[in-house]
Amino acid sequence: MIVLGIVGTPAGGKSTVARRLVELGATWINADLIAKEVLERPDVQDDLKQHYGAAIVGKDGKVDRAKLAALVFGDDDASRRRLEYLEGRIHPETKTLIKNQLFRFEKRGDAVAILDVPLLFKSSWDRSCDEIWCVDADEYIRIERVRARGWTSEQLLAREKNQLDIAEKKRLSTRVIQNNGTLTELNETISTLWSSLIQRHSAASDTEHCSERTGRKTLP
Repeated sequence: MIVLGIVGTPAGGKSTVARRLVELGATWINADLIAKEVLERPDVQDDLKQHYGAAIVGKDGKVDRAKLAALVFGDDDASRRRLEYLEGRIHPETKTLIKNQLFRFEKRGDAVAILDVPLLFKSSWDRSCDEIWCVDADEYIRIERVRARGWTSEQLLAREKNQLDIAEKKRLSTRVIQNNGTLTELNETISTLWSSLIQRHSAASDTEHCSERTGRKTLP
């Protein structure tokens, strides 16, 4: 099984690329969705409410993700410490679930698994990837996209500052996709890259890929 890492800037278009790859036959491992499932667990909710207090609690008594994000995504040291606690509580269980999905998809014979992990390099998931594609877009385009989601440009900048610099992501990636055009143009680019990906890896069987990964790759 080919493991394809997807990285990029917030609102750069990673999810759009992943959805196109799914249409072409890939399986999508979405770390954000997995982390949300972990966050919904009662024991995790209780821990976070006890640590952060009423500031993150919504009207339904559960952790309000928007309030939590406002608390942890900031430039000051206090925000960074709050983010470190959140990552320490959520990431280990998320990582275990991702590993389980990778093993399950490889066992059933999936051709390509998309590894969509926001902190892919920081958490060492890059060591498990055959290729890494970086998706980016000009800042003004990304600001327009986040405003459509109800974010502000300041919120976008705060999230960027908590990630590896985009220049370093590009340097560490196999391919860089500049997503400044139309959806049709992006889909055409992804289709071309997909064909090239399959061709490059078609010589090796699933068994050989599994053996190769055991020999030269590790899961974080």
